[in-house]
Amino acid sequence: MSPADRFPGEVLARLARFGRVHVMDELPSTNDYAFGLAATREPAVVIARRQARGRGRFGRSWFSDPDSLTFSVLLFFSPEEQAALVARLTQLAGLAVCRAVEDVTGLAPLIRWPNDIVHKDRKLCGILCEQRREAVVTGIGLNVNQPAFPEDLPEAGSLRIATGRSWEPLALAESILGHLFACIDRLRAGADAQLLGEVKDRSATLHRRVEVRTLFRRHIGTVVDLDAEGRIVLRAPDGRLTVINAGQVRGLS
Repeated sequence: MSPADRFPGEVLARLARFGRVHVMDELPSTNDYAFGLAATREPAVVIARRQARGRGRFGRSWFSDPDSLTFSVLLFFSPEEQAALVARLTQLAGLAVCRAVEDVTGLAPLIRWPNDIVHKDRKLCGILCEQRREAVVTGIGLNVNQPAFPEDLPEAGSLRIATGRSWEPLALAESILGHLFACIDRLRAGADAQLLGEVKDRSATLHRRVEVRTLFRRHIGTVVDLDAEGRIVLRAPDGRLTVINAGQVRGLS
């Protein structure tokens, strides 16, 4: 039996409207596999029951097991769209995950800058958007049905832990992709300001006092704004403003 045979055919057929669907038992990385399909110039959705070497930003590892939803979507944009869309893709994917989780489970998760989805400060999901030439891949790892996590992942949470019941991963994937493509269409139609406002409404970081660790520095301050390129504006205790485009955030209050 192939991995695809374990999923209902009607669900896979619905997913196919977002691209050619590839379902695997295990992959080193769904993002890398998706990039390997780029020569076809066709959108694709790559789903794996387990990732052996999943990664997050800055090369950090990402925990993945059969109770996760781990998938990547391969996209292509015109040269005119590249700058505007790629810069916003992590934000749009975060918004899509939040809306899908709310639609399916009733939970109302938030986006923890720059690329985590959290519920009550427990990390439910990580997002990794990458670009190689014309190909853009958005990887999403969502903790769905785990009853518990290893001790070295004290901040991890799952939809099952939060709700007390199990959920169908592919139903979540379909909802996430539907919301993601709808957000992309809205951005193409000029809804930049509205989408940014919706991202801010879902932010777990905006207006909070935080510590931000970048590759070279440690910043402490209050996040006073998010911009369209996915950066935060941090106000230090002395009032100085710093714009930060990447880092690891820890809430202080």
